Amino acid sequence: MNLPLFHGGSVTIAEASVGSPLYDIAPEHVGAIVAVLLMPVAAWYVRLGASRGSRRAQTLLAGYDRLPTADRIAAWLIAVSAVVHLALIGHGPAATKALFLADAIALAWVARRLVLGRPWRLPAVVVLTGSVAAWWAAAIGGEPPDQVAIATKLVEIVAITLAIAPRTPGRLKGLASTSATVALVFVTALAGWIGSFAAAAEGAEPGQGHHGGAAVAPGTLLTAHPGRDATPEERAAADQLVADTRRAIAKYANPAVAAADGYDVAGLAGLGFHAGNPLYEHDGRILDPERPETLVYADTREGPVLLGAMFIMPKAHLPGPAVGGPLTPWHAHEQICIGLLPPSLTGLVSPLGGCPVASIAVPLTPEMIHVWTVPGAPQVFGDLDEAWLKEYLATARG
Repeated sequence: MNLPLFHGGSVTIAEASVGSPLYDIAPEHVGAIVAVLLMPVAAWYVRLGASRGSRRAQTLLAGYDRLPTADRIAAWLIAVSAVVHLALIGHGPAATKALFLADAIALAWVARRLVLGRPWRLPAVVVLTGSVAAWWAAAIGGEPPDQVAIATKLVEIVAITLAIAPRTPGRLKGLASTSATVALVFVTALAGWIGSFAAAAEGAEPGQGHHGGAAVAPGTLLTAHPGRDATPEERAAADQLVADTRRAIAKYANPAVAAADGYDVAGLAGLGFHAGNPLYEHDGRILDPERPETLVYADTREGPVLLGAMFIMPKAHLPGPAVGGPLTPWHAHEQICIGLLPPSLTGLVSPLGGCPVASIAVPLTPEMIHVWTVPGAPQVFGDLDEAWLKEYLATARG
């Protein structure tokens, strides 16, 4: 696919994109989903075996049929966790594989005790809590969580809740059970957040921002480029884009001039204030230095400082032109939360899929790219290193 650029030429579009594992399913976890979906087949096989005279199958079936509804649900939940862990033993280092196998065996043992009518609550709490806590440690340690991992932990928490549910009425017992469940869910969500951002920061160099780290940070969708160096033509095109943008927006160093041209500079504050121009967002001009969709300012005690521009594609799912190949990666924002009154960004969709009260989730924004024109910027595309920016502003305006 080709798109017209500001200089009248054309470039190839990089169509692949990579988002945070937090909102997706890791490829190595697909097998676990398939295994869970096959569990009804396994249950049917047990019933078939029982009908054909298998004593082991008859014992399991008879025990399951005697269980109350809550215990049946607990048995299924524990079995689901066991199957997921068993399906994952083919991935990761040897130590991780061994832990998955041990967890699967322990969970299957607990589920069997439950079905056979043996004491199961304490063993279930110990094994399930250990499984949840182990995931907390792995996530906080920088292993990027995905939806399968988070869903499995929620399944385990529900099973724990059923195991610790009071068997006799009592306000204090009920309060303790509910409090434990809430605490487990809260810490699991928190571990998901920490793990996602830790994975994004792991191995990243200062100033890499969106484009560094072992995983993409939550809320960001990156354009993926082949692992190669830019060609001389791509380097020249990237340099030309920066030079043309610097020349075209120089007049906007005065925010009053920007306001006269339609940029919303009202409330300018902070180190990265984005002043959008609604007139340019849908004018059919793509990556035009004369008409950038957004200007970026830093507010200082001596007055605003123009940092650069941000170009935005007209709609979501339309990839931005890779004028500089790997030098000019575009990004979008996924799973962000928008407040309704007044319309504003209120955060990111949580690991559990929720937004703040009075906010709605926006699955995906159009792609965008920053071009930094501030003198001496350590990088001209992507994120501008905040530490460098603070030092620059202190020196230039001091």
